[in-house]
Amino acid sequence: MKRLAIYSLALLPLVAGSCKKFLNKEFESSFTPDYIYGNETDAKKAVNAVYALFNQDAFTSRVSNNFTGNSDVEVGGVGATPDNSRRDIWSFEATSANQDLLTVWNNAYNAINRANDCVDGIVANAAYKTNPALKQLAGEAATLRAYWYYLLMNHWGDVPFSIKSTTAGDNFFLPRTGRDSILTYLINDLKKFEPDMMWASDLDFGIERINREFVLGMISRLSLMRGGYWLYPDMKMRRMPDYLDYYKIANDACKKLIELKPHTLTPNFKEIFYNECQGLTPLGMDVLYEVAFHPGFGDVGWCNGVRVDAGAHAYGSGSNYLSLPPSYYYSFDTLDKRLETTCSIVYFDGTLQEIPTAVTGIAPGKWNRLWLKTAPGSASAKGTGINWPLMRYSDVLLMLAETENEINGAPTATAKDALAQVRKRAFDAANWSEKVDAYIAARSSKETFFEAIVDERAWEFGGECLRKYDLARWNNYGQKIVEAKQMMAELGADAFAGTGTYANYPDYLYYKKTVGKTAAFYSKYRKPAVAPPVVDLPAKGDNPDGYIRVTWTRGLWNNTTSQPGDFIVRSWRGYADNSGAEAVKYILPLHGSVITNSQGTLRNDGYGY
Repeated sequence: MKRLAIYSLALLPLVAGSCKKFLNKEFESSFTPDYIYGNETDAKKAVNAVYALFNQDAFTSRVSNNFTGNSDVEVGGVGATPDNSRRDIWSFEATSANQDLLTVWNNAYNAINRANDCVDGIVANAAYKTNPALKQLAGEAATLRAYWYYLLMNHWGDVPFSIKSTTAGDNFFLPRTGRDSILTYLINDLKKFEPDMMWASDLDFGIERINREFVLGMISRLSLMRGGYWLYPDMKMRRMPDYLDYYKIANDACKKLIELKPHTLTPNFKEIFYNECQGLTPLGMDVLYEVAFHPGFGDVGWCNGVRVDAGAHAYGSGSNYLSLPPSYYYSFDTLDKRLETTCSIVYFDGTLQEIPTAVTGIAPGKWNRLWLKTAPGSASAKGTGINWPLMRYSDVLLMLAETENEINGAPTATAKDALAQVRKRAFDAANWSEKVDAYIAARSSKETFFEAIVDERAWEFGGECLRKYDLARWNNYGQKIVEAKQMMAELGADAFAGTGTYANYPDYLYYKKTVGKTAAFYSKYRKPAVAPPVVDLPAKGDNPDGYIRVTWTRGLWNNTTSQPGDFIVRSWRGYADNSGAEAVKYILPLHGSVITNSQGTLRNDGYGY
């Protein structure tokens, strides 16, 4: 299918660096707003210019994925000391000099300013009231605006807020507006546009355009953020007293989608992501909306996905900036069919031979440049053209289950059924009695069912970079960091001791290279009772047809110092509370130039900055 990624940039201005600039126009078009927004063709070009901001590095390899580490699911590698890069965001040590902060901030407000122009221009046009296409386009622009504010608030908390086109004489030096006010406005705004929007099946680009399904999902997602906890400048986590009102809004939005436009979960979990690599966009299934990238654009399969080393082959090279920690890998039920798709413990070398990853380098396996329909060339790297999912139907089901549980003080039949739908896909039907029915029945209280939702969202969305936002709104971010660190430390220590909770987990991995260049593992999930014969062990030349042995959970422990390994010590370095009770400093500082150019309206107050 033709992608939406080649966007028209002709109609709206680029907005550059300062607080003044990101709310100011620097360009006067010779076309009047009435001309631009009065017909579908030109209005669509204007809205496409909002979509175009997804094509910038600020989104493709920054805020969509890199900014979402480090959690208990997605973890980026952190160096021995802070280096003023994305790694400091991962370790909660970012400073106001970090250039990535400015890049994302400017791009977000550029997108918001363009969206404001579109919403105001389309709605003010006389044709808007009677033209369904213009109503759809106005809703798309409003939803894009809401999504960028959602990203800003998740990373900077209270932020400057404007929802109108800027004109000469406006105040361009806006102070921060409270998240509660911003979220309330955005939720009500989307509720206003949603009824007049089109389902993906009625749109020319289907799930590659903002559609009614996604808008209902975004209403729910924004409402759960509004009803959840967030970090305040005094480093305390709080939620608003009216939080249940927003759980009810989220619940209503989920039910509305399920009643009006039910989707079918893609039966094969792997197929969801394989389709994205193949450029396929099926309707009525898992994906509600995915950011469209034309070949030559987008970084999925370059900085997020299975590592492929450069070589003589035609697929180029790519890696993964955010890995999945072994604590997450071993949290899966080994019968869960999502495990092998979500977590790749192999990479491909320059000959496309599968090689085991390091235990700290488990990759998000959902995207793989080797799955591309057309090989992009041996020199290729970025710009894979693989789409990036912003919401799937399983997310709506799990939000429904979560809100039912919270509103009613215990899981309802609706909540249990929604969770069951997600879990049924994860297991073969022969295992449903144990893995679905009995599993859910054993979680009958509000607390135990909530923990089931926490776990299920981890297993369902690993690598899709939603976890950081979930942990923040649930107020269990610190707890989950500590649990992950503790489990990995025990995995490593028990590997050397040969006793303990995780003594039966593999301290080494054993594999053979096959004719088809796959890695045939002896045992991935449990330590073999008797180690298989190993090439060159106990002496060089021994067992030439044996297995190759690589270090596995032993790599999590420094046996010389009897301390956790560097990965555990460094990854969450800025969070020092070993109890998990203290708040995590996930809110980022404003870049210094934003503060300087704000003429005193913005400061880095609180949050430890």
